Amino acid sequence: MKTFNCAIIEDSITQRRLLEEYIAKHKNLKLMHSASANADVLEDLNTSNIDLLFLDIEMPDMSGFEFLSGLTIEPQVIITSTHQKYALEAFDFNVTDFLLKPYSPARFEAAITKAIDKVKAAKKKQPESKLVVKHNLKQVELNVHSILYVEALGDYVKVVTDERNYVILSTMSAFKDRLEADKFIRIHKSYIVNLKMVERYNHEFIEIQNKKIPISRAKIAELDQLLNCLD
Repeated sequence: MKTFNCAIIEDSITQRRLLEEYIAKHKNLKLMHSASANADVLEDLNTSNIDLLFLDIEMPDMSGFEFLSGLTIEPQVIITSTHQKYALEAFDFNVTDFLLKPYSPARFEAAITKAIDKVKAAKKKQPESKLVVKHNLKQVELNVHSILYVEALGDYVKVVTDERNYVILSTMSAFKDRLEADKFIRIHKSYIVNLKMVERYNHEFIEIQNKKIPISRAKIAELDQLLNCLD
C-alpha cells in the first residue's frame, strides 16, 4: 500500500497535535516533519521527499505565504487557517485545498483524498522528459529536452531553453540532481549544459547558439568522454 509523506508547518501546538492525530490514524499517511515556520525548517523541508504539506498562514517568524515562496519542492499543499480571507491568495499559489479551522474529520479526509489523487495523477502523466518547477510563484512543466543550459544566479538558477528562460529558486547541485547524468554535465561552477545542444567546443569553452560557456579544467576529460559516447 502506497504511503504518502507529510509535513505540518503550524505554530499552534494544539493544532499541530490535532493534525498529527489525524495523520497517525490515516493508513496512507506518514508524518515526516512537524514544526512552526522559520528559515531552518524551510531549508530542511526543501531537502525532504514530501508529498503533502499542511500549512498555516499566520505564524510569528515567517508567514505561510513567505514559506510557500521559499519552497523549492512541489508537494500538494493544504492550507489550514482560521481566516477565510486568505483563501483567494492561497489559491494564487496553486494550493490543493483550504481547510478553515475548526474543520471536521470528514473535511480533513476530503482534502486528503483530493491531494492523494493529485499526487497519483502527476506521477502517472509526467514523463521522464518533463520537470515540474516553480517559476514566478507558479508551478510550470518544463521540457527537459528543450534546455540549452542552466546558469547560476545566486540563490537561483536560470534555465535557458529554445523558447524562454525560467528563473527558479534552487542550488545548482539540487537542479543537476533532477537531470539525467548522461545528458547533462556541470562544466563550470556556474553552468550546466545539455550535451545534445553543444555545437562546438575546445578546452576553454563550449558554444551553444552563439553563447560561449567556460569549461573548468577538471571537467575537460569528462566532457570529452560524454560527447564521444553521446547517441
